Amino acid sequence: MTLPNTPSESGKLIKFWFPVIIYSGIIFYGSSLPNLRPPIDGNNVDKICHIGEYIPFGFLIARGLFHTKTGFSAGRLIGLATFWAFVYGLSDEFHQSFVQGRTSSLEDVLADVIGACLGSWLLVQWLKKRKHQF
Repeated sequence: MTLPNTPSESGKLIKFWFPVIIYSGIIFYGSSLPNLRPPIDGNNVDKICHIGEYIPFGFLIARGLFHTKTGFSAGRLIGLATFWAFVYGLSDEFHQSFVQGRTSSLEDVLADVIGACLGSWLLVQWLKKRKHQF
């Protein structure tokens, strides 16, 4: 990875990737809370929470990719954002396996992937509405 050559490039990195870093920190913090339970009881409510948690994450990753890299098709943008959220989701589940009262599961990772895919798809739809080219 090369460092940015101009102040505008470093400004883009801060503007579009700092929110991703902050949000990933929020996810990490939430995963470190012992004995955390969904706000309501029910079948698969935790999976819905995972999807909801990763929709903004996928949106932010796709936003960062779109504004700091060029030449991505809409499908590739969604795919890359979803892939990076998947990698983070795996690491998050691994981290969670060490937290008291928490468990990790591949089903949670799948829910994370679904959320990230939806979030990145929403960004693409938003960009298309604003006539951005892919």
